[in-house]
Amino acid sequence: MSKSGDPQLGFRFRVVYADGRQEQITVDSERALIGSASHCELRLPPEIAAHEHVEVFAHEGNVQFATRPYALLALPVLDGVATVEGRWAGGSSLRIGNVQMTVEIVSLGMAKAKPPLWALFIAIPAIAITAVGVALARPVERGLPPIPEAPVLVGAKDAKCPDVSAEQRPVLAAEKLRIALAKRERSPFAPQDGIEAIGLFEVSAACFRVAGQAQQATDADEAANLLRTKLDEDYRLRRVRLEHAYRTHQTNAAKRELVVLIPMTAHRRGPYTEWLAFLDRAVNAELDQRGKLQP
Repeated sequence: MSKSGDPQLGFRFRVVYADGRQEQITVDSERALIGSASHCELRLPPEIAAHEHVEVFAHEGNVQFATRPYALLALPVLDGVATVEGRWAGGSSLRIGNVQMTVEIVSLGMAKAKPPLWALFIAIPAIAITAVGVALARPVERGLPPIPEAPVLVGAKDAKCPDVSAEQRPVLAAEKLRIALAKRERSPFAPQDGIEAIGLFEVSAACFRVAGQAQQATDADEAANLLRTKLDEDYRLRRVRLEHAYRTHQTNAAKRELVVLIPMTAHRRGPYTEWLAFLDRAVNAELDQRGKLQP
C-alpha cells in the first residue's frame, strides 16, 4: 500500500495492434486490468478481449499476470506460449488475440493523498448507511466514511432432505447433486451460482444419508466444504482489495472488485451491500466524467 510521501509505482504498456498502430499507456496503480470493459485500465476491442481478460500486478519488484476466469477459453500468449499466469519479464511480449504488448514498472514520483470525486460523492450516503450499523462499523483512514461490517457470505450448514418417500430419496439426492455440479462449473463466472451450489450439495448429502448411501453423502459434503472454503477465500480477498482501493482512492481498482462483490452479496441485503451500491454509482460517475474529458 502506498502512503502519502512514499514512491508511487505504476506500469507503462506498449501496445502494437494488427494494423501496425502503436500506443503507450501509463497506469498509475500497482494493479491493472486488461480487457474490453470500461473500467479496465488497458481497453481492447470486445471481439479480441473478454470483459476482464488479464490482471497485471507488481510483486517484489516483478510484473506478474493472471488470466481472469472469463478468459480461460482464450488464454493470453506469453512469448509464443499460452499461459494462465506467471511472471511477465521485461521485454517479453504478451499477445491477446492479434494485439501484442510489453510492460515495465515505472516510478511515478511521490504518492498523493488527494481523493478523487467518487471518494467525496459517497461521503453523505455512506454516513447515512453507517448510522444504521454504527456499532459494527470499522474506522477508516484519511477521514473517509467508515466501511460497514461485511456479512457472512454463506450461512451455517443447516440442510435437510425434503420429506419424500424412501424410494425417492436417492433419486432426489442424485438430482440435487447434478444441479450442484452444473452450478459449480458456472461459479467462476457467476459467484451466486457457487453459493447456490453449496446448499444443493448439502441437501444432496442429507438425502443420500437418510437413504443409507453413506459414501455418496460424504462425497457431497466434501464438495460443499471445498466450494465454501474457495468462495469464502475469494470473498475475503476481494473485500481486502476493495478496502485498499477505497482508502487509496484507486477508482479502477475499486470498480474491478465491485463488479464481482455486488452480485456475490446480492442475497445478503444490509448496510454493507447498500454501501457497495453507493460506491459503485459514485465510481461509475467518476469513470464517466473521465471519459467525457478524454479527447
